[in-house]
Amino acid sequence: MLSSKLHSSIGNTDRLYVDDVFSAYTYTGNSSTQTINNGIDLADKGGLVWTKKRNSATQGDHLLVDTVRGTSPALISNSTAAQANYGVLSAFNSSGYTLTSDPFINGSGNTYVSWTFRKAPKFFDVVTYTGNGVAGRQIPHALGIAPGMVIVKSTSQTSEWGAYHRSNGATKFLQLHSTAAVQTGSIMWGNTEPTDSVFTVDPGFTNINGATYVAYLFAHDATADGIIQCGSFTTDGSGNATVNHGWTAGVKFAMIKASSTPGDWEMFDTARTPSWSSSDARLKANLSNSEDSVTRLSASGTSISFTGLSVSAGYVYVFIVAPT
Repeated sequence: MLSSKLHSSIGNTDRLYVDDVFSAYTYTGNSSTQTINNGIDLADKGGLVWTKKRNSATQGDHLLVDTVRGTSPALISNSTAAQANYGVLSAFNSSGYTLTSDPFINGSGNTYVSWTFRKAPKFFDVVTYTGNGVAGRQIPHALGIAPGMVIVKSTSQTSEWGAYHRSNGATKFLQLHSTAAVQTGSIMWGNTEPTDSVFTVDPGFTNINGATYVAYLFAHDATADGIIQCGSFTTDGSGNATVNHGWTAGVKFAMIKASSTPGDWEMFDTARTPSWSSSDARLKANLSNSEDSVTRLSASGTSISFTGLSVSAGYVYVFIVAPT
C-alpha cells in the first residue's frame, strides 16, 4: 500500500489525503520534553493541536494550541476562560510538535490523546481577528468551500464558545463548553450563512469591539475525494441511528452532539478504539472527565451506526475518513 505522502506526489496533486492533514495520536507522559512525530507538517502549513489527558480528570482540561496564536497561548474547550500562557508546546515541527514538561499534557505515566488538524483547503482553517463591534462583519477564510462547522472563542476575555453547524443553520448556535441544546439568535452569526470565502460575526458575542478571537473552521466536502463531512441524524425511539457516509475506508474520527436536546460533545477515534466495538473509548469536549468506555459505534460498509443515544433526538456530527 502506498503511503499518503507518496500518494500526494503522484496523480492528482489537488487531492487531500487524510494522513497528511489529520492525526489522532496517543502517548504516555514523561515529565520531560517529548517530540510527537505524527506526520503532520505544522511548521510550514500550520494548524491546531488539541490535547486531552485520558486517565484522570485532575489536570484533565482539553487544551487547544494553534500555530496562528503560537506555542504558549492555550484555550480550554471545557471552559469559558480567556486564553492563558500554559507553555504546553515548545515547537511546531515539520512532522508534528514538541511537548514541554507541563503536567497538563506530559505528566509522568499519564496517558494522553492529541488530535492534530492541519490547515488545508477543503479540510480545516484557523483564523484570528479583533472585534470591531460592527454587525454583519465578514471574516475571510481559506477553505475554498463553505465550512460545515465553525467554532469561535474570544481569546482576550471570558466568553462562550460559539459553534455554527451547517445542519442547524446560521440562525442558531451551539456552545462547545456546554451541553445545551441548539439555541436561536443572531448574536453569533448575524443570521448569515458562511460562504466559500467568508463567515459572518455579530457584536452580540463573536464581534465585540476590541476583543480578540480565534475561529476554527471545519470543511464539509461530500465529493468522492472528500475527507471530512459535517452532517446530522435523528435517532429512533430506542436511541439508535445509522449514517451512510459513503466512504469505503470508514470513519477515523467522530464528534457528535445532541442538538434538539441537551447532551455532551462526544469524541471518538480509531487511535483509542482501532475497531468500533462494544467498548468505544469516549472523551467529552465540554468536560475535563477522564476517558470512559461506552457502547456507541459500529461500522458496516459505507455506514456507521450509533446506539444508546437520546431517543428521538436530532444530532450533529463531524466525521473524518480513515486512511486507505
